[in-house]
Amino acid sequence: MKKIVTIILIFPLLFLCSFKIKAKPYVLLSSGTISTETTSRMERIFLSGQRINYALIAPDGFKKPGVRLQISKQDDKTSNWGFSIIQTRDFYLDLSQKAYRDYIYIQRPGRYYIQFFYLSNKDYPFARSEFLVQ
Repeated sequence: MKKIVTIILIFPLLFLCSFKIKAKPYVLLSSGTISTETTSRMERIFLSGQRINYALIAPDGFKKPGVRLQISKQDDKTSNWGFSIIQTRDFYLDLSQKAYRDYIYIQRPGRYYIQFFYLSNKDYPFARSEFLVQ
C-alpha cells in the first residue's frame, strides 16, 4: 500500500517538474555602461540629472517588434492613483537580438517606474523596474 501511495505522489511531481519555465524579460539599470561584465552592479538610486542607462533583456527573445517605453512617477499629489506619466516612447526592436540598450535623464527627485509594453497589448507591461532619483 505504501508503494502505491508513493507512486501516486511522485508521478505528478515528476510530470510538473519536467516543464521548462520560460525566462521573462527584465530591466537592468545603471549609471555606467551596461555589459555582460557589469550586470552584477546594477543600481536603483540615482542623482537628479544623472544619465540612467537601461537594458531591456529577453533571454528567450522578444515576441513582437513594437515596444512602448513608459516612465511614470509615483506622487501623492496627483489624482491618477498617485502616478503621473513622465515620458513615453515607441520604438521597434530587432527580433534577432535579445537585448535593447538606451538611456534617460530625469531632473526631479522621486520614485519612478520604468515599464515596457508591446504595442499590440498596451494594458499589461511585460517588463518593469522601480528606481529612485535623489
